Amino acid sequence: MIGNWKPTTVDLVLSALMALLFPVLAGFLYTKTGALLPMILYYIAAWSISVLRRGGSGYHLKNLSAPPLWFYINLAVITATLVVSFFIRIETENPYVIGIVFTGVIWAVANASSEQLLWLYIFDAWDLYKKNTLSRKGRFFMRAAGLVFFSLFIGTIHALFWARFLHTVNAEGTLAVLFILGTTVSGYLHILVWRKSSQMLYTFIPHFMLNLFPLFWTGYSILPYLLKAGPG
Repeated sequence: MIGNWKPTTVDLVLSALMALLFPVLAGFLYTKTGALLPMILYYIAAWSISVLRRGGSGYHLKNLSAPPLWFYINLAVITATLVVSFFIRIETENPYVIGIVFTGVIWAVANASSEQLLWLYIFDAWDLYKKNTLSRKGRFFMRAAGLVFFSLFIGTIHALFWARFLHTVNAEGTLAVLFILGTTVSGYLHILVWRKSSQMLYTFIPHFMLNLFPLFWTGYSILPYLLKAGPG
């Protein structure tokens, strides 16, 4: 089961391959087919790997425990990041209401519920590998490797895929740096929230906020990019 999961060498190889190769594949497929196919593959991979390799997704409402302190810290970080995003927003001319609704109701939910499954699998595969038998130096190395693969995957999937069509903020200037810093810190906080709660729901909520709220002040719609690559 997911609570006492013991990753194997298969998980080390699989997580490393996903971290190194999938962002490149997603970026390539986007140029050929648009965003829909890479997103479908991404979300299927996240859920199937989590369920088949870990024994579950981590989402459950039965006996839901109270959120840990790190959850509220993450909410504060995301709230501050959203404030920053408002001031560097890119507003869509003639926004398409159906597209905005689709983006908020379908994509924001699917994305915020799926991405962390793969992110945390990649980190946990290395951090939990033989955790009870490795030396302190070995444990340190495995945790460092997990953080490297975790960071590499998140950074490259955003640079090679998401940033090519999720045009909601201006990526230049000091505020843009603060926005990137906020989203980066939130990514690492997901690890702490997950470890303290074992509830994926508490990683979903801040990520969903980040996906949803900018739509209100940008009018962004993901629909034009689903079946063909857009400019930028």
